[in-house]
Amino acid sequence: MIMIHSFTVAGDKPIDLNDVAIQLRKQIDKLPPDTPQLAAKILSSQAGVKQVLVLVRGHELPHTHPNSDLVISVLNGNGYVQLSQGKVSMAAGGIIVIPKGVCHAYHNISKEDSLLFATFSPVDSTPGECQ
Repeated sequence: MIMIHSFTVAGDKPIDLNDVAIQLRKQIDKLPPDTPQLAAKILSSQAGVKQVLVLVRGHELPHTHPNSDLVISVLNGNGYVQLSQGKVSMAAGGIIVIPKGVCHAYHNISKEDSLLFATFSPVDSTPGECQ
């Protein structure tokens, strides 16, 4: 079931996340099948925080964010976050906090794409390699 979601910052014009998800699906449809099946769009960035919508069809490669804490909220779909300590199951409505430097990867296990709302703080979210 597709939920209707919108996003706004302090009364700015709301962004229809379903429209953004459609654009992200089109990007994934163009990817070679042997690559990670995900796409992302920055929604907003303020001093110290950035919000990103991420659509995951398969899974992402394990990575870190050496300089940013990450909060992931699952809007649609379900899956798990693979951490070095094990798996954390994630379903629509679930939220996980991943401290900076922690190796992680989201794996979608639902028939539909997983739609994730990711918040990075501070803004530098450049991915790094896992140790």
